[in-house]
Amino acid sequence: MNNNLRLKVGDKAPVFATKDIRNHKVTPFHANKWTLISFHRFAACPFCVLRTNELISRYDEFGENDIDIISIWPSSAESMLKVGEHATTPFPLVSDEQKVIFEQYGVTKSSKSSMFKLLLHPKLMVDAMKLKSKLKDEEPDTDKALLPAEFLVNPEGEIVMAHYAEHYGDHVAVEDLLTIAKTESQVLAYA
Repeated sequence: MNNNLRLKVGDKAPVFATKDIRNHKVTPFHANKWTLISFHRFAACPFCVLRTNELISRYDEFGENDIDIISIWPSSAESMLKVGEHATTPFPLVSDEQKVIFEQYGVTKSSKSSMFKLLLHPKLMVDAMKLKSKLKDEEPDTDKALLPAEFLVNPEGEIVMAHYAEHYGDHVAVEDLLTIAKTESQVLAYA
């Protein structure tokens, strides 16, 4: 495992082929489509479930901007399907228990100090704790200190946004993702 790998803007995104938790084939980077690859901590992580709910609620906006979403988790498909929010997502959820895709993207950072960084985000903490009460029967089935990450990849397979989280609930704002895709699309159209 290479703990020092960090993908950056301009890098070619690693290609992978896998199946989602419903056994459907998943391949990123389709012609004329952008791809948001979102890495999460574990199936019952309240911060990750909040992000998944946000992506579900804003899914039509991603579609309107030709952005596919692939959500990758280190949890088992069985654990993921136990969490109700995961049962009906309009985008693929991938179980990567061996963390092969995580490693390809350099998503290997863990931090026990991340909880302290969350203190700067009290609303996020309150929302996550409310959700955690619904998820109380589910236990983490992987590294609880793993941090999330997100990558926005253009239709040519180039990373245009790479975000390695600083705390458990650290994700790029949806508005920022949509703006990047719109701006980059306009640049590509004129190239």
